[in-house]
Amino acid sequence: MSTETLIEAGNIKPRIQFNADGVQKEFQFFFKIYEPENVKVYIEDAEQTSGYSLSTKEDVQGGVITFDTAPESGKLVTIYRELELKRTTNFKEGGPFRSSNVNSEFDYQLSCLEQLEDSIGRTVTFPQYAPTNLNINLPMPDAGKSIIWSEDEGRLMNSDYQFDKVVALSSQYCDQTQQYLNQAKEINSQINNNQTLVQQLANNVTELQEQAMLDAEAAKAAAKESAANAVNSLYNQSETAEAFTITLKDGVSIYQTPLLTENAEIHFDFSQLAQSANTVTFELYLCFSVFVTVSFPDINISWLNGKEPNLTQNNTMTKILTFRNKEPNNFEDWLVSLEGGF
Repeated sequence: MSTETLIEAGNIKPRIQFNADGVQKEFQFFFKIYEPENVKVYIEDAEQTSGYSLSTKEDVQGGVITFDTAPESGKLVTIYRELELKRTTNFKEGGPFRSSNVNSEFDYQLSCLEQLEDSIGRTVTFPQYAPTNLNINLPMPDAGKSIIWSEDEGRLMNSDYQFDKVVALSSQYCDQTQQYLNQAKEINSQINNNQTLVQQLANNVTELQEQAMLDAEAAKAAAKESAANAVNSLYNQSETAEAFTITLKDGVSIYQTPLLTENAEIHFDFSQLAQSANTVTFELYLCFSVFVTVSFPDINISWLNGKEPNLTQNNTMTKILTFRNKEPNNFEDWLVSLEGGF
């Protein structure tokens, strides 16, 4: 009379996980399996269908998974038993009723229950004290929408907003805020630099006034007028171009364009400058309301340090250009630099 070796299903979860170290190839599990195809192997979220072998012993519950190549260090290895929910034994009316068959059937059903318990343990559930009238059905999919609770907290519903767009807009606003902060810091730095420049200019004016007092009485009036013109040029005198033509005049050192609302060509008229002037220096304020392109077709420009600024796009309301002719009485070739934008 032969006897069969029975391995009872125990209270062992049908799933075990390991953190790979890049060296270990063998991973042992202790839950009962019925067929080799019951065993599923994952590395992270990818099911492995090859590259490993399964070994078991007839009288020992569980088995060993041996990889051909050790999984990469830090990867999560999961070994899982997946059973088909079914009966394995059909007890016929009046047929033999062997205890081994009954035990095998109960073991299989218990294993199925363990599998269900493990699956339920990884699902979202309500606590025991939650109301019984909650509607936990998911709403129909709506691309980009997040799932939220209704105002009465009784059911799940799709939100009115697309989550990705909300996140993208929030990120955009944060970037814009950072840009504004950076611009504010730059403006503050420029204000400090301008204050120093104003003080230097004030000192220069004082020196001119003191020198004028030492000149002869006949030249005193002319010296005072020259100093006054210098002060006015530095602080007060400025003109706004008409129809984007700049007419340079003696004693004027600052010019402004009208508000630029479209691409513009800026022309210069040097006819009113004294031909005896040695060097001509002036500042041009470009005033923007939109992104436009500005060009100077009538003159030859050499940018300071060879760095041509971008006058096509503008992130500020005003850009300041400083012009100086390269040679006395030459109004064709100019050295230009970008002083700043506000």
